Amino acid sequence: MTLITKDNSRKYISYFLPEYRVYPEYDATPFTAGNSYCRLYLVEMYLGRILFDKRYPVVHAKIEYERGGKKTVVPYLAKPDYMQELSQKNLDRVIQYNYPLTELFPFNGGLVTLDARLLSMEASDVIKQFIKIIGRFSDLLVVPELSSVIKLAQPLYEGIEELTGSGYANLELGYRQSFEEVGNGGANSLKPGYFVAILAEEKDINYEQLCIVNDSLRLGSPGKGTAFIKDSKPVEKYSYMLFRLGKSKQQRWEKLPKINGLFQKAKKITAQRDYEYLKRYLLPTIEEEIWLSEDIAEGDRQNMIIRIKDYLKKMGLQSYNNQDISLSTLMERPLPEMDTETEADLKALKDIW
Repeated sequence: MTLITKDNSRKYISYFLPEYRVYPEYDATPFTAGNSYCRLYLVEMYLGRILFDKRYPVVHAKIEYERGGKKTVVPYLAKPDYMQELSQKNLDRVIQYNYPLTELFPFNGGLVTLDARLLSMEASDVIKQFIKIIGRFSDLLVVPELSSVIKLAQPLYEGIEELTGSGYANLELGYRQSFEEVGNGGANSLKPGYFVAILAEEKDINYEQLCIVNDSLRLGSPGKGTAFIKDSKPVEKYSYMLFRLGKSKQQRWEKLPKINGLFQKAKKITAQRDYEYLKRYLLPTIEEEIWLSEDIAEGDRQNMIIRIKDYLKKMGLQSYNNQDISLSTLMERPLPEMDTETEADLKALKDIW
């Protein structure tokens, strides 16, 4: 973990909050490689006492993770959505952004690294417009099928670097942290939860009082009890960035246009009883697309192929109208037994790829 500030001679706070210090409760089961999807959120950003008619907060984040055996870098620029409203009337206003810095991406092992900088930007019309444009491009990268827009990442990153490296931005707090699968020996295991970087020295804030109430960083009664839910107060004076690691067992299957489009086409072909085309051309294409997808967890690839082939087989024997379901619904169904033909197809995919 690395903290960068205006004055690196002083020590500042970085903390992953225990699950018993968070309300409402959540499932804190750690990630396992190949079986789950991760999403990183910027929950809050706070710039302490600053004149918002002069400067305002912006977070520049860069997320790195392994995708298809290669390191993928996804940049993001988080700005207040109400920039035009920022003024001296709302000093000390905590910006509850709670916005995903990434879409769901498969955790297939390796490191997940966050590099974030809390900046105070000059409140000029030109800079506001530039940030607005870059923010729109950032939003384009927050999609389930990242492969379709990954080419935007590098020019976007360069644009953000140019902006934040200009004289219009002051670095208030920088934070870098890497997470890995439990059992790899590291202290920072990849698990759902909240973590924070605070521009305060350890003597200024008691770690045991830090808590999260309804996605807001607070100071409350210490311990494993629930008193902090009612008696907590905001963290004031100190600039900070609050993040959350979210976990899902399912990808947003309908948001993967290539695979979902092939699935819809396969249902149509099956309904038309064109089994020769389905078996010879369409099914091999579906199998290969799934097997090579960098947007699907490794543990889901085989199971998805099994489910789709079993569904289409049964669909050909029954009424089309009674069998038409979405890809998401299909992936939630119990895993059927694998027949010998599907087993042979999967073995061939493993041998080739």
